[in-house]
Amino acid sequence: MNRISKINVKSRLAIVLFLFLGIFLGLSTEMAAQTIAKGNAQSLKDTASKKNLQDSIKIKTDTLKISKDSIDAPIKYNAEDSGVLVISTREFFLYGKAKVDYSDLKLDAATIKYDQRSQMVQAYGSKDSSGKPDSKPQFIQGEMKSISDTIFYNMKSGKGLTKNTFFQEGEIYVNAIDLKKISTTEVYARRARFTTCNLDVPHYNFRTSKMKIINNKMGIAGPSFPEFEGVPMPIGIPFGIFPLNKGRHGGLLPPAFTGSPDFGLGLEGLGYYFVLSEKMDVTLRSNLYSFGGWNLNINSKYIKRYAYTGNLNITIQNTKTLNRSTSSKDEFNTTRSFMINWSHSRDSRARPGTTFSANVNFGSSRFNRTILNNPFVNFQNQ
Repeated sequence: MNRISKINVKSRLAIVLFLFLGIFLGLSTEMAAQTIAKGNAQSLKDTASKKNLQDSIKIKTDTLKISKDSIDAPIKYNAEDSGVLVISTREFFLYGKAKVDYSDLKLDAATIKYDQRSQMVQAYGSKDSSGKPDSKPQFIQGEMKSISDTIFYNMKSGKGLTKNTFFQEGEIYVNAIDLKKISTTEVYARRARFTTCNLDVPHYNFRTSKMKIINNKMGIAGPSFPEFEGVPMPIGIPFGIFPLNKGRHGGLLPPAFTGSPDFGLGLEGLGYYFVLSEKMDVTLRSNLYSFGGWNLNINSKYIKRYAYTGNLNITIQNTKTLNRSTSSKDEFNTTRSFMINWSHSRDSRARPGTTFSANVNFGSSRFNRTILNNPFVNFQNQ
């Protein structure tokens, strides 16, 4: 009996141990499965994140190749008559008051030809029944506007060549037989005339064989020879440099061609204007005469707003006039004289209720006997 009880107890212990091992193995398997599932999920998550990261960084590019001879901006064109496209030669023609707008460039002409292969634009004017020019091409780029007989312009490089061109740069008017444009700001001129006179037929101009102009900066000319009223002068200057910047600045003062029975042929008013500061300037003028007389005038003005204003004038002259007296053996009468004039006045707003002014004149007693063309003296009526 006792033996049977012992066997039952052992059997029960074995069953309990077996159940415990089964439960332990089951839990271990489930935990391992969860660990593997979690690892796989994390691996999939990391893979997806890397994939998404790569996709977000990758930039798709267009595989369409752009032709090397294409332009970088659209072209707007119009023609009153017609437009002809020649596919075989890749050329496009515009006839009758043609207009082309490209970036900052505007071109108006009677006929415009565009070659796509070379990116070259050619513009021509029109003629009337007698063969005389009826219209001329106009070229505008930025602030520069020119009128020419013919225009050749490369739209890719921005360089061009024009024939018989008229254009204005600052206060300078230029007419060049050949004009070469090397950039949007620089041009070279050959066989050119330049002047500050704005008339169709200027009173004076300077002729030069070569010239360079930098937009809104300066103009540089080679050996130049003046002309007055179409009459060339036998004198010249080796070179010329003149500013083209906007605003108040110095520059050449044009002369006038004149004649007098007392002084001979003359060149009057030739000079230069200097800007020393915002409060002071100097004007230098001279007169030259064929009989040997000359005149030099220096005039300076100064001003301080709400304080004072003044003027200083210095004139030196060598007068040589034809002797009309029969009692004298000398052919000419020669005299030298000078005059200094200074005036100064204080603004009434500097010290309300008080005024101050000064006027000083000092010079030769014979200065006013024979007066050359002096604008200051003429104004003072001395």
